[in-house]
Amino acid sequence: MALSEREQQVLRDLEEQLNDEDPSLAETMQHAETTFRRPSPRRVGAGVALLLVGLTVVIGGVAAGSSSVVSILLGVLGFALAVWGVTLMLSRPNSKNTAAGSRGAKRSSFMERQSERWERRRDGQN
Repeated sequence: MALSEREQQVLRDLEEQLNDEDPSLAETMQHAETTFRRPSPRRVGAGVALLLVGLTVVIGGVAAGSSSVVSILLGVLGFALAVWGVTLMLSRPNSKNTAAGSRGAKRSSFMERQSERWERRRDGQN
């Protein structure tokens, strides 16, 4: 739902007031907006797949108990794949690795986009 012009003006005024009264808090809030992102479904899916493959390799290593060297190598490989999968699921992508970052486009924050829209509308009315 789009904000009315009055609501946008109030939001802009509040943002300016926050920047004037406590610039460190305003900077922290802008930084927190980019820091706390939801994990990518693609990364979670890949992590789950690696975890399952790793567990399958570990079980295969236990089942191939005829040769202890092969069993140990399969166990280590399976464990490494499972750890890699969990790490992939829990990690957040860097902005450099995201699709927007790879295209070279700088992703602006929500407040910056709203400010730009407000400026365009205000300039269009004059």
